[in-house]
Amino acid sequence: MNSVAARRIDPWLLAGMAGLLLLGVGIAASVGGADSPGAPFEGGPGARQLLLASAGLGIAFAASMVDYRLLRRHALWLYLGALALLVAALVVGIDIHGSRRWLGIGAATVQPSELAKIAVLVMMSTILAGRRVGAGLTMLALGVAAPAIALIVVEPDTGTALVLATGSLALVVAAGAPWRVVASLLIAAVAVVPLLLAVAVPDYQRERLAVFVDPARDPLGSGFNVRQAEVAISTSGLTGDGLFNEDESSLEHVAARGSDFAFAQVGEDLGLAGNVAVLALFGLVAWRGFEAARAAPDAFGQLLAAGLTSIVVAQAALHVAVNVRLFPATGITLPFVSAGGTSVLTVCLIVGLLQSIAAQRPASSREQWTAVRWR
Repeated sequence: MNSVAARRIDPWLLAGMAGLLLLGVGIAASVGGADSPGAPFEGGPGARQLLLASAGLGIAFAASMVDYRLLRRHALWLYLGALALLVAALVVGIDIHGSRRWLGIGAATVQPSELAKIAVLVMMSTILAGRRVGAGLTMLALGVAAPAIALIVVEPDTGTALVLATGSLALVVAAGAPWRVVASLLIAAVAVVPLLLAVAVPDYQRERLAVFVDPARDPLGSGFNVRQAEVAISTSGLTGDGLFNEDESSLEHVAARGSDFAFAQVGEDLGLAGNVAVLALFGLVAWRGFEAARAAPDAFGQLLAAGLTSIVVAQAALHVAVNVRLFPATGITLPFVSAGGTSVLTVCLIVGLLQSIAAQRPASSREQWTAVRWR
């Protein structure tokens, strides 16, 4: 990357990422501080999240300094490698609560589905860039995403599969796919839902659907987590109970309060103001991500930025919808904020790639004048 491009990093995109990472550190420390009052950063979730946020910022910076067009040259190998890792997770991965989503690397674990989201979008962008997108090319691009989505469903990880499917569909729409093709695919997807419910959906996911339809169902069992999240958000007031509050929490017995129910934890600790801040920061990331797509210098960059921004927005929207009981529980993290190593680092990598695309946009007249002045 040349020196002029390197100075044109988008500060608003960086601010959105940094704000969300900071919130994530605070929430993790608050959760961990319940067990060690007065020392929330001495080991535990707070210290781990701070380390992850720092590493994520480093990854974002490194990725922003690399020309994103290099990904296009290696798209096929990235895609095949991602599929191989997904298969490996199913065959030799770590089984946690009946799901095989993780690969063990020494003492650490890696979630291949997070990396697969980027690899799939890179491959789809490579196929679609610079071509007239008709029905055939649309089906080919979505066919690239299908094996990865299927493997993620088998793990099972319905939430990540939905996010990748949404991002893939957004990418083909951005590429100019005919609306009649997109509409036909959506109708077909809706039509196949009853079959999936009858054949492919595990019993625990059916129970989640039943709880979503009937909120009063099994309040101390399968409906407990969602019910407590709703209580935490609805009773927190404008500013919440405060971070590191030692009073009993509505989410105290929710095991995933720092990950799948991070938005509810933000609401309990920081109230409506905290939840609105989270939504505003994601709005900022979405705005700058789609702006990077609009101003990208080539079709590959435009499509990749649109796809990457879409999966971040889709994941955040799905997480929030689950927490406020607008969607059945799926076990999806809140980008940047939730605990989870691979999730945090991957979304920071996405921001770094968006920064790389933004930095390569054509320079404005003001930027050209500044570059000449400092030359």
